[in-house]
Amino acid sequence: MLWISMILILWPLAECADAQQPAGEAGQRPSWTVPKIEEADAPIVEAFLGHVETGARYCTPERMARFAARPEDITWQASLHIRMPLVAYELTGEQSYLYEFVTRCDTLLALLSEDADGHPGWYGLALEGFRHPDHPDEPVDVIITSFTMAGLMADFVNVVRAAGLEEQYPGTIARYLDIAGKLIAKWDARGNYRVLPGGSAVYITHERLRPVKAHLTQPHNKHSIITVALVSMYRATGDAAYIEKVARLGARFKRCLTLEGDRYRWNYWDPAGPWDVDPADPGKWKHWIGAEHRAGYYSHSLSHAVLLYELGLIFDRMDIERFVRTQTEVAWNGSFDAPRYFRVDGRPADEGHAYLCAWLAPFDANVRMMAFGAPAQAARMAAREHSWQGSVVAMRWLEDKYVLLPRWASAEPAEADLVAGWAAGEGAALLHELAYEVTGEGYQPPLTPAQMPGALGE
Repeated sequence: MLWISMILILWPLAECADAQQPAGEAGQRPSWTVPKIEEADAPIVEAFLGHVETGARYCTPERMARFAARPEDITWQASLHIRMPLVAYELTGEQSYLYEFVTRCDTLLALLSEDADGHPGWYGLALEGFRHPDHPDEPVDVIITSFTMAGLMADFVNVVRAAGLEEQYPGTIARYLDIAGKLIAKWDARGNYRVLPGGSAVYITHERLRPVKAHLTQPHNKHSIITVALVSMYRATGDAAYIEKVARLGARFKRCLTLEGDRYRWNYWDPAGPWDVDPADPGKWKHWIGAEHRAGYYSHSLSHAVLLYELGLIFDRMDIERFVRTQTEVAWNGSFDAPRYFRVDGRPADEGHAYLCAWLAPFDANVRMMAFGAPAQAARMAAREHSWQGSVVAMRWLEDKYVLLPRWASAEPAEADLVAGWAAGEGAALLHELAYEVTGEGYQPPLTPAQMPGALGE
């Protein structure tokens, strides 16, 4: 049984005194250029900032304790409410939002506990379908929650440094990076990071879950969440171990792409090794194989391929063009007035699921129009007062439009300089090993363990 130390890792106020709101500085803007908001988007931004203020009710100690009691809820809910003031700062330059971010983040960090090996985490109930029938109430750790929060803390560090404000947050920066590093490192120590034959890699789930969920290769959308966090950590620390993992995870996704004509198709989940075999039936996998069934999963999976392209790693322009054709020729009916969406295998999407990856916008005018044109703008305008659409969904839209995608305005890899030294030096041999071009029909998924090639994961 996994024993959890219930001694909370409390952070004394003296340790984070630099995170206090500077006297007389509320509302001041640092010497960097905040984005110029389009006039038509101003009401959307104004409503979003209002939601940032009211969103504090989701970040009280009591509410955070409820999220931490089922830790995957931190990924899908708590982390988003914590992130909102950070994006508000990026949109406005108002330093009071950085103070609010630290306040919210530290409220959640105060709920960290340690397992028997001293690994910090939020140990609580797994999602109902993941709980082991023999010990359903056993506290477990959730891998994507660890990476989500590690990446979020690294994002704060990167934003503060870009704004030239690191001297105001020295203790917070050091503390966040220390915690974030430990949240990631524990999964290596537990053996949940697996390098496959050929050099690519995957993460697998916690061992104490229901048998068909335990030690299960993560689906591609969750590897995307992990990848984004690892890039943020590399940006914040320069530690090559993070970007090496990014390359290995990206290579695994690329080797799971099926080529149909000049377009890509991929599954929600693919097996990677013997740990994915159903223990109750060796002739079956633990998980089904098929196209992503939710639009958010599609967007996540495709996004980490775009991110690697922007870093100049694993994916090239031909890959991006194939993804664009999937988006514009398979996942969408071509109409802006009456859009319909489809899964990558051509089946109609469920109602309310818009299969759209906004990170492809720099590469195609139709994607830009779908993601940020007048129809999208009108939809955001109409939903601006909605408690979820006007807050969390608007946050993603505004951050993409005004913070991230302007950096990627060029069709060429925009952030290759970040990893150029590693790629040309200690990472060169690994990148040579991982180099792969999708040809012919590309990946053909093994529908049963008996169909798995001898070189597992390749």
